[in-house]
Formats: sequence, structure tokens, C-alpha cells
Amino acid sequence: MNARVIVQLALVHVGVSITVVPVTSTLNRVMIADMQMPVTLVAVLVALPYLLSPLQIFLGNWSDRHPAADYHRTPWILLGGLLAATGSYFTVHVAYLLDRNFVLGLWAAAVVFCLWGAGINAASVSYLSLVTDLADENGRSRAVSIMWTAMIAATIVTSLALSRMLSPFSKETLYAAFGSIWLVSVILVLVGSYRIEPRASERAARPANSADDPLQVLRLLALNSQARRFFVYLMIVLISIHAQDVVLEPFGAKALGMSVAATSRLTSIWGTGIFITLLAGIIFVKRWGKRTGANVGAFVTAIAFASIIASGLLGQSNLFVGSVFLLGLGGGLMTVSNLSFMLDMTVPQAAGLYIGAWSVANFAGQAIGNVISGLLYDLFFWLTGNPLMGFAAVFSLEIAGLLLAVWLFRSISVDLFRRQAEVRLHTVLSLATD
Repeated sequence: MNARVIVQLALVHVGVSITVVPVTSTLNRVMIADMQMPVTLVAVLVALPYLLSPLQIFLGNWSDRHPAADYHRTPWILLGGLLAATGSYFTVHVAYLLDRNFVLGLWAAAVVFCLWGAGINAASVSYLSLVTDLADENGRSRAVSIMWTAMIAATIVTSLALSRMLSPFSKETLYAAFGSIWLVSVILVLVGSYRIEPRASERAARPANSADDPLQVLRLLALNSQARRFFVYLMIVLISIHAQDVVLEPFGAKALGMSVAATSRLTSIWGTGIFITLLAGIIFVKRWGKRTGANVGAFVTAIAFASIIASGLLGQSNLFVGSVFLLGLGGGLMTVSNLSFMLDMTVPQAAGLYIGAWSVANFAGQAIGNVISGLLYDLFFWLTGNPLMGFAAVFSLEIAGLLLAVWLFRSISVDLFRRQAEVRLHTVLSLATD
């Protein structure tokens, strides 16, 4: 895989990823804090890309066998990327329709958010499968690292641009901001997908997609108690990290009176923390180990959530902003450590199946985290009438989840996992070829 292809893959990845930023850093705040919509409703809508992730299995397998216009991946990258950009753009329109006419707006929101989520999944499985098609193992690692780094940097830039465009805030500036991101996303997807893939008729072998069957994953986990435990650990970690995705910006608005521009900037602050520890975390993990890195990251993240609760009680917006940065630092260290540990929790002969299991945990954890945060906030707000209590309930759940994850991590052994996997290796391999 040459440099041009890697750059184009990074452009596509960035083009699709930035469609998430305005929805989860700005629109969630507007819908919850300004329009007073139920947090559970917003959480379910925002979680749709994760809830629709099984589409990746069917689309990935379809594109393997049925090229379109003599290409296996490019048509789906284009369709998915354009659908994600357009769906993201119209989310702000259906949000205002939902505010004016709940029934009509709810139907429109369901359609638009589903199209946005379907587009993200269609594009993602296609360009990630293309990485697998075009590169060897070392090339794949290099390409994914560059794509991931570009995505984090683009998230920071997009968040800062949103903050600038939304000061002063109005409905018109919000529409314009979403329109600008739509334009950038479309350009990146078009440029990134241009002649990136060889024609299907020129390929020596049929490609294999990167999606994995959740049913196979469940059968696989039944064979290995250590794998099951690590699956549960990852789920708890991801729920504990991502439950704040929907409520962080509304917290800034409701608890601290921050403007839309100020809360939109939070993603860039969080992203900067992530970016720093994604780089420095590699050094930390090499020196002190993956388990220590994951545990330290969990404790730092738990402290950040406790500090966020304190910022609301004290009415200190500066403490809140610092806590969000600390949240990014802890999250980045956990990401580096857990990804490294995850690669250890595989056997070479069935690596695809085990990586598929951890991918299922990733999608499920993020979806469940979003939905639980909405339900928990609405429940405590209904019981107390105090929005701060609702936010504190969500952040307290995340603290408890992170501490539980640290406790559970103590009982997970890579050596025991591999011994159990090797004992049943013939069963694992038969699952992979069913």
C-alpha cells in the first residue's frame, strides 16, 4: 500500500468521522438544554450508529461477492460517506421540527438519524475492509494508526471550528455550521475514494471483509472463560467511558450556564487530552505495563468524573473545563493500554474471530452507555426535579463502573486465556470456517 492510498483512506475516515462531531458536541446540547427534550430520546438517536452496526456484517459479506460497477468497496464508501454527511446535516433540521411538532418530528428524526447511522456503518466497513484488501499485516497497522491519528486531529479542529461559527449562537448559524461540515465531509469522501481501489476484474482473489458475525462471537466466548471475562470487562469500560457522550455538553449548559459555543469547544479539549496520552501512553505502557496503564487510566478518568460533579456543585466552569481535559488524558491512556492488551487476548490461528469479539463489545458498550445515561438522567430528574442530580447520577455510575472494571481486570490472565484457547483450538478454527 503506497502513501497516496493511505492518505486517501485517512481522508475518507476523517470525512465520515467528522459527521459525528456536530451531533454529539452541539446538537445534543441544543436538544436537551435549549429544547428541553428527554435525554433518553436524544441518547437513543445518537446511539443509532452503534445500534445499526450489525449492518456491517451483511454489507461486508455482500460487497465481497457482488461488485458494483466493477468495484467491491468504492461504491459503498461513496454511498455510505455521502449518506453519513447528508444525514448528519439534516439532523439539525429534524431536531427543530421535533421541537415544533413532536409526532411528525419523531418520525422524521427516526428516518434521518437511521440514514446517518447506516451511512457511517456502510462507509466504515467498506474502507476498513479495503485496508485489509490492500495491505499486509504491518501495512494495515501503519494505515490504521495514521487514519486514527488523523481522525483525532480532525475532531479537535472540527470542534474548534464549530465553536467559532456558533458565536454568537442562532438557529441560522447552527444551520450554517452543519452545512459547512457537510461540505467538508463530502469533499473529503469524494477525493479520498477517487481511484483508491483496483477494479474487481483485475483482482486475483475475492476480497474478505472485516466484519464479524455476533453469533459466532457468542459461540466463541462460550469456549473460553477468560475471553468471556475480558468481554465483560471491555463492555463495562466502554459503558463507563461513553455514558457521558450525550450529557457532557448539556451539563455545561444546565449546571454552569455555558454558551453553545463554549460547550461545543469541549470536544476539542477532551480530544487534546486523548491525543496527548495516545502518544505518551505508548511510552507509559512499555515502561510500566498494559495492566498498570489501564488501571491508572481508569483511576484518572474516575477522578475526572468526580471533579465534574464537584464543578457543578461549586458552580465552577473552569474546574469543569479542566476536568474534561483530565477525562481525555485518562481515556487516552485506557485506550492505548486496553488496545494493546486486546491484541494479547487472541490466538494467531483465530485472530479475526477474537478481534471480532472485542469489536462487538466496543459497539455494544457505546450503545448501551449512551442509552443508560439517558434513562438514568431522566429517572433522577423525574424523582428530584433537579438536573444536577440527574447528571451526578450518570457520572457516579461511570465512576462505579470504572472501579468495578479495575477490580475485574485483576482476574484476567493472558496466559490462562491462551491455554484455554489452545485446548479448544480445533473448535475455534471450525467456527471460523463454518
